[in-house]
Order: sequence, then C-alpha cells, then structure tokens
Amino acid sequence: MPTTKSRVYSAGERGFERPVRLSSLAISPSVEDLSFLESKFKEAHWRLYTAGTYREALAELSKKRVPMVFSECQLPDGNWKDVLSRLAAMHERPRLIVFSRNVDDRLWAEVLNLGGFDLLEAPFREAELVFAIGSAWLDWKSEQEYRQSRRSAHG
Repeated sequence: MPTTKSRVYSAGERGFERPVRLSSLAISPSVEDLSFLESKFKEAHWRLYTAGTYREALAELSKKRVPMVFSECQLPDGNWKDVLSRLAAMHERPRLIVFSRNVDDRLWAEVLNLGGFDLLEAPFREAELVFAIGSAWLDWKSEQEYRQSRRSAHG
C-alpha cells in the first residue's frame, strides 16, 4: 500500500481523484497478523482498530463506523460466524473479510455462501490484501450511495 496505485480512490468533483481515508476493524489474537495489518493501513494513512477477541470487537463496533472488518477464522471466544452474525444485524453492514492459516475450498465456499465478503490466507500477501480492501470498500460504498439515492427519491 505504499504506492499511489495501491490506494483506494474516490471520484472527486469534476472527475479529479482523491485518496479516501478508510477505517477498519481487525479481530485476531495473533499479534503478528494485527501488526502486519496495522503497518499496511498506516502506510496508506488509513485507520485500523484492533481487537484480540470477539467481545473486544463488539465493544469497538458499538463505538465506531467501519466499512470492513477483518476476522481471524477462530477467535478465543468465538469465530468468524459470530462476527458475521453481529455484522448482519447492523444498519450499515460492514463487509467481513475472514482470514486463516488453513484455507481450503470448503472454508472458501462456506465464507462466501454464508455472506462473508472474502477469505484471505495468513500470512497475508500484500497484493491480495490490497485487492480485498479495495473491493470491500467499493462494495460498501456502493450500498451506501444506493441507500442515499433511495432516501432522496422518497424524501
């Protein structure tokens, strides 16, 4: 994410592009994974909130608006499905990106079929991480714009 081409951009006035200030939440008991994600977000001048457990994540989600959440597959007090269930109940549902050291076709299908946005293998590969972040953010942003247009049409 240190290069301009790896940042997520939003169309500005008159077609000019401007960098977007993203914030996200990462949930993992792995200091190594959280540190890597923090470093990549910091390089891109984005904010990453972190939580080591599902309960800590719930506290963060109650205070912060984030377009995406990264969750390790297994957490000390839950798993990615618990996170997904909580996110599904939110008005502005963040996109869930699950990560695991044991990625296989079964987990991939389960994450996508149950409503997760993406599955990444840890340790992370920067190109895949950047793609997942950009795709999740654009999907979330598109839904917010659609909701706003519907409110405007009915108001």
